[in-house]
Amino acid sequence: MRHDDQRRHLQTGELLFRTGDPGHEAYLVESGTIEIFLERADGNSVVARLGPDDLFGEMALVGDQTRTASARAIEPTDLIVITHGTLGEQMSRAAPVLRHLLRVTLNRCRDSLRWLQNSDADVQPATASGTDAPETQDRDLAITRLRTEQHLREALRQNQLELHFQPIVRLESGRTTGFEALLRWRRPDGTLVPPSDFIWVAEDSDLIVDIGRWIIDEAAASLQRFNTARACADDERPFCSINLSPRQFEDPGLFSAIASALQRHDLQARQLRLEITESMILTNFEATRALLERCRALGCPLLIDDFGTGYSSLSYLYQLPVDALKLDRAFVIDAESEPRAAVVIGVIAELAAQLGMYSVIEGIESQNQLEICRQRGVDYGQGYLFSKPLPFDAAMAVLGNGD
Repeated sequence: MRHDDQRRHLQTGELLFRTGDPGHEAYLVESGTIEIFLERADGNSVVARLGPDDLFGEMALVGDQTRTASARAIEPTDLIVITHGTLGEQMSRAAPVLRHLLRVTLNRCRDSLRWLQNSDADVQPATASGTDAPETQDRDLAITRLRTEQHLREALRQNQLELHFQPIVRLESGRTTGFEALLRWRRPDGTLVPPSDFIWVAEDSDLIVDIGRWIIDEAAASLQRFNTARACADDERPFCSINLSPRQFEDPGLFSAIASALQRHDLQARQLRLEITESMILTNFEATRALLERCRALGCPLLIDDFGTGYSSLSYLYQLPVDALKLDRAFVIDAESEPRAAVVIGVIAELAAQLGMYSVIEGIESQNQLEICRQRGVDYGQGYLFSKPLPFDAAMAVLGNGD
């Protein structure tokens, strides 16, 4: 058996585990075939044959951590490993009722296998049975998540992740003065994985901690390269905004990672700007305020992202150390056809100004949208009218330009 922490490879006939063995892992079949069988006095009895996308071994993780059957490969087989820690992490975030139902269901399956093991009745190999649409969708989603998380871990180890930079333009002057750093995943064949296919997986797992630290350091290193390539006064140095997810605030090393990146890459703290969402603030206001105070102590400006998209509670604006409001692209999309949307843009821009903040709006895609935002007093904008997110060298080329 060849293996690392996340994978197993079995040769034909190779035994993975036997009845009664301690069990600390479950498995997802990536390729090949696994045979589950019971060892009885009158010979082995096959319970199931499992192929790609089939999951097995999960009962030992939830129950008493012993195997109730044996498993072997009947052809060369690759498996993705699901550890006890991974399952525990997922179950800890599930609703209590769901956790209870899962344990009851698995324990019943365990009891059935034990009965089969001690029964003299013939046992026929299991075959796949039809499932209704919701069960099929849940199964497919779970498999997609497991596979994507595993491949994303490999991508981080193999340096397949990169940052692209979307220009942020000062609307009054038309000059690019900073960027938003956006995570991209480039496969070895050069193709980019759509962010919608993997960002949610990273944010739903502990991967976001390692990826988040990588983004902080990579953004800081890129800012240092911008500084070196373009001589300018200190107060005109470009800035870069990065997005922080709720799980990153659970990382005890987050603030030391930010401080270390600023020092190591010789940056002004104002150059690294941190974006959080309204929903994150209102989930746990007091805890978030304490964390934001620590961010502010580093000297990094703080932005509220997706402002005004359904979670707004204006009372928090004067209680938090926030430097900017970032309007969701929905406002600018509606502004051309709905005059009241343009009014809301102006009201938020004025609110930000009165509170000593600046305003940013996403999603500007037309000259008319730009004029609406500019006339309504928005300070900064980004969107495809100016540029899509760019690799570093292309972003360098537009820095400071008016287009």
